[in-house]
Amino acid sequence: MGLKAYESTSFFLEDCRVPAENLLGGEAHYTQRTGFKGAMQTFNSGRPTIAGMAVGIGRAALDELLVHLRESGLQHDTRIRDRFDTVRRKLQAAYLLALKAAWMADAKQPNLLEASMAKALGPTAALEATQLGMDVIGITGAPEGSLIEKLYRDVKAMDIVEGTGQIQRVVMARQLVRLPN
Repeated sequence: MGLKAYESTSFFLEDCRVPAENLLGGEAHYTQRTGFKGAMQTFNSGRPTIAGMAVGIGRAALDELLVHLRESGLQHDTRIRDRFDTVRRKLQAAYLLALKAAWMADAKQPNLLEASMAKALGPTAALEATQLGMDVIGITGAPEGSLIEKLYRDVKAMDIVEGTGQIQRVVMARQLVRLPN
């Protein structure tokens, strides 16, 4: 699926005590949040990060596409330029929304709606950017192992981690009509 350069692993700590001064977020963080709801609240800090990562993938795809357009002389093709500009605007909007959600998390402001919006928008815009790159560069310009092909595969993971886009839309809908989470 992608993320070939991304390595993950599991590890376990048994009978390990962590002094209160070394706890991430301090001791109060662990006494205030318990169980599933506490775990879910931590996603509000991670979702803007994932959105930002997706925007980075999308921007890399547009950078790669721009090089190809210039090399092939297609940078003046109106249809391609219009699609390119549309995707670029969507990535910019996703970037700004991710920044706002991250700022709110840093300021310890409730950001459930903004974090979900950023997470829903970022990977979608990035997927559109990578699809545009694959469409324009085509099979001959994007052989297996090329950067655009890797970005196209990698962007799907950005939709899955920290809650899929479908889940984010459910969270947003519940917030907008004031249903309990």
